[in-house]
Amino acid sequence: MLLSQHIESYRFWEVVTQWAQERLQHEHVVARVLAKAVVRDGLRVQSVDPQWLTPGTFELRGAPLVGYVAGEGMLPVFIRASALAHLRSIMERAATPQAEALFEEFVTKQDFHAWLTRCGLALPAFWFEPEVRRDG
Repeated sequence: MLLSQHIESYRFWEVVTQWAQERLQHEHVVARVLAKAVVRDGLRVQSVDPQWLTPGTFELRGAPLVGYVAGEGMLPVFIRASALAHLRSIMERAATPQAEALFEEFVTKQDFHAWLTRCGLALPAFWFEPEVRRDG
């Protein structure tokens, strides 16, 4: 088992680089796929990790956040407004993906698994064990 398979969340760009390396594709191609996944398909990307919040509080830390639900019955996403704008420009205007613009956003293993399963995509080996990938 790879050590990376024990990690519960990665920053957005770490997912891009590792998945691109595994798929032998350019990072910009994978970033575009993930941008569309966030904006349209319901892949949850967060700027605020609820695990680190004091119960009953929600601190914005000075950054304007946007909360939205990508589709009916899906869980809400709380993301920096600038990060969402960048993801939308990647998807809608083919802007060049910038790792710096997406630095604070992260994806949990559970959310990534749910999105991959919904879309019928194979689970990547950098994050999931082989037996999990077969049972999916």
